[in-house]
Amino acid sequence: MQRLLLPTAIPLGALIASLVRWWVQGSRNVYTALDKRFYVPDPDLGWRIAPEHPIWLGLEVCAIIAAIAIGLAIGAFVIRWLERRFARPMTALRIASWIVAAATPVVPIAAFASGGAPAGARDMLPPAAAVALEDGISGSLDLPAGRYDVVTHAGTSVSAQISAGGEAFDARFGDVRGTLRVDPRSLAGALAAEVSVATASVDTGIGERSKHARESYLLADKHPRITFTLAQLVAARQETSDRLVFRARGTVDLIGKRHDVEVTGTLGKPDEAARARLGLEGDVMIVVASFALSIRDTALAPDAGDFDGDRLPLSVSLVVRHTGDDLVPALGVDR
Repeated sequence: MQRLLLPTAIPLGALIASLVRWWVQGSRNVYTALDKRFYVPDPDLGWRIAPEHPIWLGLEVCAIIAAIAIGLAIGAFVIRWLERRFARPMTALRIASWIVAAATPVVPIAAFASGGAPAGARDMLPPAAAVALEDGISGSLDLPAGRYDVVTHAGTSVSAQISAGGEAFDARFGDVRGTLRVDPRSLAGALAAEVSVATASVDTGIGERSKHARESYLLADKHPRITFTLAQLVAARQETSDRLVFRARGTVDLIGKRHDVEVTGTLGKPDEAARARLGLEGDVMIVVASFALSIRDTALAPDAGDFDGDRLPLSVSLVVRHTGDDLVPALGVDR
């Protein structure tokens, strides 16, 4: 009987190794990410996605390995009973037990081999620092007035910070489109902006979770885009020669409802070295902003109990390039 139970030792060892990996990761994540997303500091963008994407084991894969170990132990007793009943060795079943057992160490081995978190990395995009900014507009950036279009770039992103099911994670959106019309040398003048993202592009880092977010929460088929429109710049202040902090009011169209929001953030002009490092050309501005929605005020209210908090923070990072001299605030972002 002891020989029949020997295969069980392999998944038990794999389970211990997987739990050690899970503990060392420090994320306390429930679900496994095959290409874990990390954020690392960036001198110009604030934060960017790290190039490293290791396997990040979750508790669910540890539970699966534990179930395999239990199954093999039960299988050993079944094989023993069959061998006694038919008075012959069940060679095929014994071999199958070893094959199943031998597959389990692949999980922790692959996870450890994929590496760990990069230095200084964060699991989630850190929230923007709160800035106390009184009403009043001052400051400028040495950039031409006119139309600025969102550039598809590593520095362009829109993400929501989600806390649900005892786990915190980012829901990151792609297909970011937008237009900003502004005179950076005179922010007190006409200013308009509209940015939208595709709801079907939401990525939570876990395939099934992302699919559930698209279909059950965001209703992507019915509401294909989430749109932010800037209504009014309330305050702006020079922080450095190439950086302004601002506060603005706007609206967000989310799942068929419109919400008033207050936005805080920064406008920055990358210097020549930064543009070269980021692979950017022309007159470029980097916009970083954040705001939050009350979940119970949105169309997500019926599912509010699924979230661990009552606020939905959103972070926006946009690389925009000057594309024309038109300052007319008639925006036409495709929705």
